[in-house]
Amino acid sequence: MQLPLADDVDLDAIAHVTEGFSGADLQALLSDAQLAAVHELLNNTDSISPGKKPVITDALLKSVAAKARPSVSEVEKDRLYSIYSQFLDSKKYAAQAKDSKGKKKATLA
Repeated sequence: MQLPLADDVDLDAIAHVTEGFSGADLQALLSDAQLAAVHELLNNTDSISPGKKPVITDALLKSVAAKARPSVSEVEKDRLYSIYSQFLDSKKYAAQAKDSKGKKKATLA
């Protein structure tokens, strides 16, 4: 499904407002904005004409983004990053242990 964005949409500003959002959060934001554009078109009976499609404007997208919240809290994000860091450390340790097997160790004697 294509999302018709108006030429005035400032995606840099939206990116700033949605810092920390997941891909799913951003998809939900755009879906909500598209639904709001449909409602806006249907509520404005003066501008309805055959073939006219809803368009997501900058004001509409910013309004929807202002109400949106990321689905993962900062505390949960920190916990997940900690788990990921432990995973990377264990992989690095396993790779180092594998590299050291079978190699002769130098001694000073």
